[in-house]
Amino acid sequence: MKRTIVGLMLLGWLGGQTCPAMPLRQSLAMFETGATSWRKGPADYVRGGSGEVSRFQIMPDVWRRYTKSREYDNPEVAWNVAQRILADRTADFRRATGREPNGLELYLLWNKPGHFAAASYQAARVKTDYHSRARRFANLLALR
Repeated sequence: MKRTIVGLMLLGWLGGQTCPAMPLRQSLAMFETGATSWRKGPADYVRGGSGEVSRFQIMPDVWRRYTKSREYDNPEVAWNVAQRILADRTADFRRATGREPNGLELYLLWNKPGHFAAASYQAARVKTDYHSRARRFANLLALR
């Protein structure tokens, strides 16, 4: 796996390393649906206002680009899909900027990828409420 922020966060989580803040998987699940456990729970059945699925709140059309599975409530399947989405989006960011995203930028790539790209991947140019939400997410994340 290439040494990227996403890759390092995933390796840190998979390796069981502890951090003073939360690893990416836990931060994203908690921030999107309030999931507080690795086990299947109520957060895995949450549907967003626009039809988002899984504890990570993935748009169904995006989900289908990454898997044929309809196991939206399976935390492992959902995490596999989320990792692949983030890998693609961070690769786009890296190509455009020549660097890795920080925690705030990572959330913008997750939650508002089109808006963030249209802002030339400049966090200061995204809508204030998007920026504010991304900043709150970055505060949870192990890598800042």
